[in-house]
Amino acid sequence: MNNAWLVGLSVTLLLLALWAVLVASSALLYQGIRLVGVKALEQAADTLRKRARLSAALLSFVVVVAGIAVLGISLWAKKDLAPHFNALLADVTVEGLAALGRGAGLLVLLLVAVLVLERAARRLLVRLGRRLDAWQLPPEHKAHAQKAMEQGPGFIKLLLAYFAVGMAVTSLQPPAAFAWLIDTTLFVLLAISGGRLAVSLLHLMSGRLVGSWAAKGTATKYEEYFMALSRLLPVGQKSLEAIVYISVATLIIRRFQNLEPFAPYGPVLIRVIALFFAASVVVEFVRLLIARAFKVDGSDLDDAARRRNTFVALIQSASKYLVYFLVGMMVLSDLGVDPTPILAGAGIVGLTVGLGSQAIVTDLVNGVFLLFEDQILNGDYIRIDDTEGVVEEITPRVTRIRDRFGRLHILRNGEIKNVINYSRGWTLAVVDMAVAYECDLKKVMDVIGQVCEQVPMLSQGKVSEMPKLLGIESMDESWMTVRIEAKVQPGTHFDVKRLLNRLLFEAFTANGLEIPYPKAVEYEGAALLPATSAPPQEEPQALAASDRYR
Repeated sequence: MNNAWLVGLSVTLLLLALWAVLVASSALLYQGIRLVGVKALEQAADTLRKRARLSAALLSFVVVVAGIAVLGISLWAKKDLAPHFNALLADVTVEGLAALGRGAGLLVLLLVAVLVLERAARRLLVRLGRRLDAWQLPPEHKAHAQKAMEQGPGFIKLLLAYFAVGMAVTSLQPPAAFAWLIDTTLFVLLAISGGRLAVSLLHLMSGRLVGSWAAKGTATKYEEYFMALSRLLPVGQKSLEAIVYISVATLIIRRFQNLEPFAPYGPVLIRVIALFFAASVVVEFVRLLIARAFKVDGSDLDDAARRRNTFVALIQSASKYLVYFLVGMMVLSDLGVDPTPILAGAGIVGLTVGLGSQAIVTDLVNGVFLLFEDQILNGDYIRIDDTEGVVEEITPRVTRIRDRFGRLHILRNGEIKNVINYSRGWTLAVVDMAVAYECDLKKVMDVIGQVCEQVPMLSQGKVSEMPKLLGIESMDESWMTVRIEAKVQPGTHFDVKRLLNRLLFEAFTANGLEIPYPKAVEYEGAALLPATSAPPQEEPQALAASDRYR
């Protein structure tokens, strides 16, 4: 009976320890991951909790079977198990039990303190939420504030649990492996939760800060710079987000000795991201400085101003490439790569590629001549072969042209041979008006002359001289063509041509002059007769007419 009592007590204690280690620890881990708020981790933790329950049930069955087997063997061998249990209990001292009691009491006090601090933190978060509601944030800022308010309680709970468990582990002094596991698990969860909270707060504060600066800089000379900061805000937020997560990953890696060699790469990646973000800022502000120093604004610019704006765009592009090239060299230095041999090799490779890629060299050389010979400029209306439109951008290698239908044509500078530029000096708007032969030619000329006198007043300064009536250009089968030419400002020939067409149509209609168009005449013949009837006889007039045309 003594053996049965001892075995039953041992099995009960083992089952309690087994369920406490597996089920309770997995449940606490699941709750901790839920506080972090990462959905992928929550699914993994839920799977781990279910498997922990199944494992605990299987191991409990094994422990019970083992206890029954030990009890059966002891009864069959008639062996008393009391001496073995007494030997195990001899290792338990009063000092050990007292330390265990002090640790349990400290753990209870820590739990009470955690609950009190958690309640105080919850009240503080409620006050912060009311303060944020009073700020009347924009929708994008309000979304980040809502995320921060959702992540804040979980971070505070994990922070309090981390310090409480650390003090409890120090007091209870469990096995080193168990203490490291508990401490590392809580640290990883705390780092992830803190990183996500920091990202939400950075998005909120940076957006609010830049928004307030832009509001203060409205209608001032610094407005363009604040607008540039607003454009750079998404890039800056993504860079800060990457820096935060890399910092969290570096802290987590340092907790594992096997992963320690990868830890130095974290600061290097942070520096690389910071350099490229700084390069983006420098490029944007250099672009603004160059534009403010050299660019000329306005709709009606002369050739000198447009030539200046064209070179401003080239300088901005060259400065961007230069800044990113210097940043690339700095990144190579941070990665431990000497950029000097790379630069020397790049020169040789560039020369080789240049000799082999003659098309690229041709594009670059032709682009230089296009710019310095002043053939085309940004804003010119030009025609190159079948491409016609406004020049949007000229780069050393390609030229971008937007046609009247909104299509963007990208032409290699080496393919540009014959350029027709409608934006230099004056151009002609030519209209060919079809006139019926039945019209009075003198009246037609008078009406067209009256229309030509109206065009300068109605064209809003687009016509340089009064349109000229050149006379009859051609004579076709059904009409004759009268040509009108108007000397107009560069790039306005289509507008003046449309105006002339409208005025001529209205004038011809008002004066009863016919505008010829294709006509069809339908003759109605006699009704069809049956096939058996004799063919009708032609009338004398019809016979006479047929004789005349033979």
